[in-house]
Amino acid sequence: QVGGKRRKLKPLTIETEDVSTVQSKEKDKDAKEGESTTVRRRSNFTAGTVDTANSSNPEQHGYTTALPTVGKMASRRRSRDEQHLDIKKLKSNISGATSVRKHLKVEDDDLHLQNKFNKKEFFTSMIYETLPPVFGSPLLALALEGPTRAYHFMNHRLFLPVDTSYQKTNGGAIIYIWWIVMIPIFMVIHCGLWGGIFFSEQLNIDIFEPIMALLAFLCRNSILSIKYAYYSDDELEGVRSAAPDWTDAHQFRKLIGNGWRYPLEHEGLVEEELNLAQQLIDVHLGAPSFKVEDKEVAKFLRSFDCHPDFAADNHHNDPDEVSAAFLVHQFIRMSFKDDIPFGINAKIANFAPLVCALAPNLVRLSKDQWAFGETHVEKLCHSGIFIARFMFFAQLFIFGYIAVHDFMRRRNAMKLLGRMTCYPGIRLEDFLTSKDTRGEKKDKELAKKKAKEEAKKAKEAKKTLGKIYAQEVPLEPLREEDKVTEDESKDLEQGDAGGKKTTVNSPELKSMRLYIDLREGSNAFSWVLSRRAVKAFGMGYFSRVQAYIGVLFVWAICAMIILNGIFWSSQHHNVGTIYYMVFAVFTVSICVLTAIAEATKLQELVTIHRMILKNEIFAIDQTLSDNAQIEDRRKRGLTPPAPTTANVSGDRSLDDRLKGGPALMKGPPAVLPLLSPFRKNTPKPQTFQELTETRERLEHSKRILKTADDLIGYQEEIHMPVNVMGVHATNGVYNSTIGILLTLAFLAVEGFSSGGLKYNG
Repeated sequence: QVGGKRRKLKPLTIETEDVSTVQSKEKDKDAKEGESTTVRRRSNFTAGTVDTANSSNPEQHGYTTALPTVGKMASRRRSRDEQHLDIKKLKSNISGATSVRKHLKVEDDDLHLQNKFNKKEFFTSMIYETLPPVFGSPLLALALEGPTRAYHFMNHRLFLPVDTSYQKTNGGAIIYIWWIVMIPIFMVIHCGLWGGIFFSEQLNIDIFEPIMALLAFLCRNSILSIKYAYYSDDELEGVRSAAPDWTDAHQFRKLIGNGWRYPLEHEGLVEEELNLAQQLIDVHLGAPSFKVEDKEVAKFLRSFDCHPDFAADNHHNDPDEVSAAFLVHQFIRMSFKDDIPFGINAKIANFAPLVCALAPNLVRLSKDQWAFGETHVEKLCHSGIFIARFMFFAQLFIFGYIAVHDFMRRRNAMKLLGRMTCYPGIRLEDFLTSKDTRGEKKDKELAKKKAKEEAKKAKEAKKTLGKIYAQEVPLEPLREEDKVTEDESKDLEQGDAGGKKTTVNSPELKSMRLYIDLREGSNAFSWVLSRRAVKAFGMGYFSRVQAYIGVLFVWAICAMIILNGIFWSSQHHNVGTIYYMVFAVFTVSICVLTAIAEATKLQELVTIHRMILKNEIFAIDQTLSDNAQIEDRRKRGLTPPAPTTANVSGDRSLDDRLKGGPALMKGPPAVLPLLSPFRKNTPKPQTFQELTETRERLEHSKRILKTADDLIGYQEEIHMPVNVMGVHATNGVYNSTIGILLTLAFLAVEGFSSGGLKYNG
């Protein structure tokens, strides 16, 4: 638009090509794009890759570096036509959405092994992490892996990092930091721990200080070993392969404290784990869809700007349907976008390591003793023990509270699934997220960065304002062929509005709700598949956080046993060690109990969701009973009781709904209850054929709901319930944990009282 007038757009010329030529060009294009660095989904069922190789700066959008996957996880890019063809196949037989590998002829024998615990890798990694770097771990790697694989392995695991090509983040700066800072720190830690244990009397060190620090060190090593034990075979092979196959960016995505704490910051991580979840349970969420009660809500969701692989409109569902993949993707993004809330638990996790580290030293200082020893050797050992306490307890606490937060995020995602099936449904603003959001933490950083840049530009513009003089430039007059008429202008405006996408900033968002009636169509079937996908989402990470809680509980139990041994045997010790042990045990116990409570709440959602299904089944039984009575009275020539006028529209007040009974519609003798008393403008079946069709539809819905109830009950209460410390998460586990900890605490108090211990000073 120039000078208030719009230039006329030149018509586009389109050259037609035959189908074979187009297909060959698409194959060549896919082959070329396959050579670029892309984020490839670990799925043989979904299509699409996020190509950032041609992007000038992916980091400006909050993305991390795009990564290639390794081994069988790297599936070739599939065109949109192929993806839609697969969905069309599954849509024609929706039951095939639960046996996708068979339906699409996918041959992969290792999918069921993706989430298995590798005991050999656990114990091997435990030894690697316990030995000192540079000296111990590299020698063991040479003995077990061989020279070539050991070289890759030591660079990836930072046991002996010498090649910057393995650590490309920030130009390989982590290698220099590792050699200058971390390796000397680990050497000091090993000197302090082993010197304090074996030469405690000569160095005037309370032997229980290095023992407790060593116990924390072993627990930290156990947590790291659990991570590698849940790696797939391809990932373990990648750690032992050259740099292009596995880099530090892959490592960051697999870290609980980085990748899983901020999953939206890592490009494609949520989508990758969701696709892997579909593989693990052998479903395809792109095929099943939810029938939405409100047509305007369905229209809004189908045009929502989101990830192309998880769109509500899969080009095969009806205008009033939204894809199950879309809702699951949005629920997960909304639930996993927030960081750990900075409440009392986060404050404890931040300040507890410093208190644990300083307590023995401050107590010695208050007793007019040397805080870090007197001789150089004593200072070295005390410094190593101090660093070990601070670093290892910081890691243990952060692992514990990330586990707590993961239970909370999963519970929120499951609650969203349940809320959308309960009238009046869930607000769209409660689960829709912008496709550009990178998580709460990253969004704040990007907003601050943008505000600083705008302030800088405004400041520069203010400085140069007096030097800028406006010059009027004569506009080139429009030629006659470039001018547009009013009709052409209206057509252009309508064309622009026709392709408009809805976003989280759309004004109509706040007034809309999503309600899914489980009795309609295949909604119950889609809902069960969605629950299973959410349950399996990030299963590798979930298995790890469940194990982390068990490791922390074991540490607390061992610490309490040592404390009882000190008191009951009247061992020589420093009072600062007791303060530090009591505070550490208390903090870890709070973390463990909080995690068990959150895991129990997550498991309790199973009974809540089963109750939703049972209520639907109960209502359908009553409706079928009413229909049977109506049909029987009609056969005998009797007239059914006339319904009340309030029930004609199906829009009853809350009081009328609570008084019971399905709403009846006014009409001739062959009257049917509404399928749902909350629906509006429901067709009023009156003929015998319509009566039969409604009964068959209700019986079909009842069978699906009953099967769904049985499946959820078996899978999530018997086969794969939520576990903590290797047992099912129930209130009994919570009470037993409290009982064990309190029993050991009372025994320690009794031992302290009966031992007659006295402290100098």
